[in-house]
Amino acid sequence: MRQSRVFSGFVLLAGVLGACGIVPSSVAQIVVNQQALRQLSGHKPAPSTVHRPAPRIARRVIRHHAVVRPLPLPPPPPPQIATAHQPPPPKPKPPRAVTLVFSSTAAELQAAQSRDLAGFIGAMPDPAAHFVIQATAPGIASDPSVARRLSLNRGLAVRAVLRRAGIKSDHIIVQALGDPPGMPDNRAVLTEIP
Repeated sequence: MRQSRVFSGFVLLAGVLGACGIVPSSVAQIVVNQQALRQLSGHKPAPSTVHRPAPRIARRVIRHHAVVRPLPLPPPPPPQIATAHQPPPPKPKPPRAVTLVFSSTAAELQAAQSRDLAGFIGAMPDPAAHFVIQATAPGIASDPSVARRLSLNRGLAVRAVLRRAGIKSDHIIVQALGDPPGMPDNRAVLTEIP
């Protein structure tokens, strides 16, 4: 009740001021604070529940840019210091070889050739060793197959001695060369390949 009287008084005062020209009526404005009016009346204001929107949580997007870094290189090997005590590395041994000389038409081994061959093979031949026999023979210009057949017979004669000594046949290679240019005739060269 008292509130409405106070409010009416304000309205009346605004109207009088507007009529007198002190305050233009279009500008006159009344603002009423309801809580202040309630306090004047002696009533306790009811607790107001103001619904405020929940604060928005700003999410920052953190972008990580991949940085490509090269892998570290392994450390270099320690330098090798040559000392006077180290002997030089051994040179590889050349393959052992023996040359058997035949007469112009012979295909069989003579006694001297058999002794040379037995000394080359030794009493206990290496079972892992391989042998190559290269045999040559004089040729006839009209028929080159004559030289190849004779050189093959010479190579097979040397192969027979190796087989009797216990060397496997798949460790022996016979090359019947015939009469190749630049090579001496009537030879059988036996080479051991370790």
